[in-house]
Amino acid sequence: MNILPHKSYHVYNLKNKEREREHRLTILRQRAKQRQAVTGENKDELPEETSNQNTDPIQNHINFWADLEKESLAVVSTNPEYEAEKRAKEKKWEKQFTMYLGDVVKEQRPWYTRVESEFEKQYKEEQINGSKDEGSVSIYDPLLIMKSKLDKKSKKKSKDVTREKRDRSYNRGKESNSESSSPSSIEKLRSERLAREKKERLRVQKLLNPGMAIDSEPAGRYHSQFNPNATKAAHELSEQSSSDRYNNRYRSRRYKPY
Repeated sequence: MNILPHKSYHVYNLKNKEREREHRLTILRQRAKQRQAVTGENKDELPEETSNQNTDPIQNHINFWADLEKESLAVVSTNPEYEAEKRAKEKKWEKQFTMYLGDVVKEQRPWYTRVESEFEKQYKEEQINGSKDEGSVSIYDPLLIMKSKLDKKSKKKSKDVTREKRDRSYNRGKESNSESSSPSSIEKLRSERLAREKKERLRVQKLLNPGMAIDSEPAGRYHSQFNPNATKAAHELSEQSSSDRYNNRYRSRRYKPY
């Protein structure tokens, strides 16, 4: 059986516990009043008995240790160790026969009973004060100020280095472009263009006259390394002569009606 702790009829609820405690206290007060009433009547009767006892000393024996016996009885009745042991035994005996409906109620306490420990308070205060102190120290710490300035300088230097590298690469590209526009590169491009034109011309001639054998380039020709102008003129002359030969052959093969 599991009764919810927030229900009003829960046996171990805080309000029900207080109500039961008040009820027990009222019962104990009533019993104490009854005892006082009974003992009051006995007290009224006791002096007569004592007076009678004093009148007849022969009836009672003489006790020389009456005071010591009274003290020992008082010590036994008010011994704190004995009372603590007795309460512990009673609690142990009650635990064997009592069954709790839920332990959740024990953990539920009102907010005003939750006392924060001194250690936790001190720890929180140290954390708050430490964070404040760190902020103030970081503002006025000369080492941190110097470090921030050095970081700024290093960032500036790295930016300058990257800018210099970019400028160098740009200048190298300009130099390569200027070198490519030099006379030697122009001559090279011209020779490549002439070779392409020659190949295209031969291809066209083969397509137009598939049966005609086109003379290939003569074998022993001079290289332009030693005398470029003379070799260039010789190349042009040979190209002109080959084109003339082709034209003469084409004319001779044309149809002549007369």
